[in-house]
Amino acid sequence: MAVEMLLDDPSKLVSIRDTQPYVSRAMGELGHVFSTDLAQQLLFERGLRTPYIRLWRHGQDIGVRNAARSGEDGDDERRVLSGLADPGYVVAQIQEGATLVFQAMSTYCPEVEAFCAELSEDIGVPVAANAFLTPPHSKGAEAHYDLASIFLRQLAGSKTWRLHEPPKQWPVKRSKPGVAPQTPLCLEVTLNAGDCLYLPRGYYHEGTTGAEGSVHIAFSDGVEDTWTQILHDVLDLTAERSVALRGRLPSKSEALSGQSKEIWREVREDVFRTLESLGDELISALVVRRLQAREQQLKKAETASLGKILAVEPRSGDA
Repeated sequence: MAVEMLLDDPSKLVSIRDTQPYVSRAMGELGHVFSTDLAQQLLFERGLRTPYIRLWRHGQDIGVRNAARSGEDGDDERRVLSGLADPGYVVAQIQEGATLVFQAMSTYCPEVEAFCAELSEDIGVPVAANAFLTPPHSKGAEAHYDLASIFLRQLAGSKTWRLHEPPKQWPVKRSKPGVAPQTPLCLEVTLNAGDCLYLPRGYYHEGTTGAEGSVHIAFSDGVEDTWTQILHDVLDLTAERSVALRGRLPSKSEALSGQSKEIWREVREDVFRTLESLGDELISALVVRRLQAREQQLKKAETASLGKILAVEPRSGDA
């Protein structure tokens, strides 16, 4: 199980999920998923394109517009046109204190994709992965919170994390750049190679390195369905049955004159009557439908054969 490589006691996930930070120590190596050697290959050998990387320096996103630019010879021109990242530029930025971020790794890195698929089966939701390489005495992104819960798995070096309480439980809007947390500090912890921090959604976090650099990979649990999505489904059903809900919005003059209040009262009463008629069984069915749709997303689609589609594969018995 992939989750066993992230939590020292996988059964704890039930009690801490989305609510409580948790640190697991000495979980072993994860080199088959990501490492500095793989990062070297991605950057220098596999032709990584600039949309899949970001560069942060001391809390600022320094952009990657120049990551595909070098000199003016033919090779560099082809690199710019193809959007390939210039390894020399990226390395120079890291040497100046920038954190290199590999984004959306499951879309182009088979090693990471395989682990994400296994972790998805374990925890029941889609999983995405980003990897972070930070030089010594540096900080990547500024303090912020994420809308998904994350496993921060330290692979090499060390990084110190400061966590602040969420602004509210399970926020739905992203944190604003440059806005310092106003909530209490709840945890300060240093992760060494093999350690893992479970970071619930909404917790402000900020990581810095000391005398040694850091390599870590973050597995986020994607966008999980909430009751908000179920309410959207319910309203879609209600609109099929409610004439008032399908009506036009009042005009600006009607809204300013207060006539919209009377229209809204009629809409509200119609919606309430329709909602009451739906029944708890139907709501349960909507929940099941959502969960089944998510399960289908987690299943790997069967690989299509382009040879068969194009009718160019040799038939059985052909030489």
